Amino acid sequence: MLIVGISVAMGILLGMGVGGGKLLIPALVLIIGISQQTAQGTTLAVFLPISLIAIYTHIREKNISYKVALYLIAGSVVGAFIGAQVAASLDTDYLRKIYGGFMLAIGFYEMFSKDPKTRYRAHENKS
Repeated sequence: MLIVGISVAMGILLGMGVGGGKLLIPALVLIIGISQQTAQGTTLAVFLPISLIAIYTHIREKNISYKVALYLIAGSVVGAFIGAQVAASLDTDYLRKIYGGFMLAIGFYEMFSKDPKTRYRAHENKS
């Protein structure tokens, strides 16, 4: 039942574009007790069907820049292959530290950065 609750919460976050993986991986490691590598692989497998549903909704709402998406897909496919190989070869404790450091960096960025819309408007006014 705990896994169902976690999965519903992650589905809601992913559907909102928040990135449920930021919370799903720690939940799987800390609450369920699986390894970091298994948590990351499981999260990726889980997000495929969830992402398809979210993509469908965003297509319907015309919220996708296809040109940007194609560039991101091209680079991400290569990066995902390399990243998965690296993650599988790393020691679990080291991988957890890398993931935790990345999450801290993202958290600090989110806490101290300006709203992107504000940055864009400021740049637009300088032109």
